[in-house]
Amino acid sequence: MNLFVIFLIGLTTGGISCIAMQGGLLTSVIANQKEQEHDELVSDRQKQKNAKKEKYLKSLGQKNFALKSFDKLDWQPVLMFLLAKLTSHTILGFLLGMLGSAISLSLGVRLAFQVFTALFMLATAMNLLNVHPIFRFVVFQPPKFMSRLVKNSSQSQALFAPAMLGFMTVFVPCGITQAMEVLAINSGQPITGALIMASFVLGTFPLFAILGVATAKLSEGWYKVFTKFVSVVLIGMAVYSLNGVLLVMDSPLTINRLVRPVTEIFSGESKTQTSTTATAEGVQEVTINVLSRSYQPNYVKVKKGVPVKLTLKSQDVYSCALSFVFREYGVKASLRSTDSQSFTFTPQNKGKFTFSCSMGMYAGTMEVI
Repeated sequence: MNLFVIFLIGLTTGGISCIAMQGGLLTSVIANQKEQEHDELVSDRQKQKNAKKEKYLKSLGQKNFALKSFDKLDWQPVLMFLLAKLTSHTILGFLLGMLGSAISLSLGVRLAFQVFTALFMLATAMNLLNVHPIFRFVVFQPPKFMSRLVKNSSQSQALFAPAMLGFMTVFVPCGITQAMEVLAINSGQPITGALIMASFVLGTFPLFAILGVATAKLSEGWYKVFTKFVSVVLIGMAVYSLNGVLLVMDSPLTINRLVRPVTEIFSGESKTQTSTTATAEGVQEVTINVLSRSYQPNYVKVKKGVPVKLTLKSQDVYSCALSFVFREYGVKASLRSTDSQSFTFTPQNKGKFTFSCSMGMYAGTMEVI
């Protein structure tokens, strides 16, 4: 097992894939912290009304809006988030190598945590926009013993909340993380499994670090613009995440289904992306190529009441697409980067049914006629 290659996967496609979901958690916790710092700053201003204006403005500029330097509250949350993420995934890799798929999270549990993550990002956006005081409860407060140890409330917040959410990222794995989990299972060795997951997570560090520190510094210099921008981004990520869950569940209320009539009219999607199934010995054979960013074909037609042999093929793929879910027919597959797996089922009802990756990032449709 080449750990350096796994590290490079994390550094490139892995980091980009994971940041779509887990990056929202990091952004949320930093945004909440900066909101709290801003509130404390406003409170300090009230207490310093009688201070000399020139002296106060000078200290204010040096303490709160200096983009030239970094302080602990800029990098501590990012560091705690990443260290907790590394710890949880290393432990998971060890357990997967020792116990195998017996401890893998079920699809239902993963979707539940994906919903939680989306709701957390949405609540954070509402808190930043001051929609209602109830959304202030979305901020994770450190236990009292930690506050007493650290003394400074802002610093204890910078340690506890990021560490908690960083550890929780193990419950919302992106597709490439799931592929790494399969490698850890196949290794059959606890130490090897731990090294696989640790190498991958270390590869994702640079992108997460850039996102976290940039978010912290931008929030200081342009607080009002930052809060609005981050709120819009978090709302978009939350909607995207929830739509992914609905796609996996084959819900009729997904954005994809709502806009499908429009896309079919203007792009001719229903005609150009429909595959032809070959019938052999009374079985309809359907082959779907699993690519890094899509399934090809992503629209297939089959006949009702005739058995279907669905074959999934991947070739040097590292993305969420490897974790394939077709809920209507009970198909769940975790493919290796280069793999081929087949499933047989008989469609009994006419209609259009969605297949997708386990996060809902990539999807396609099977129409039964």
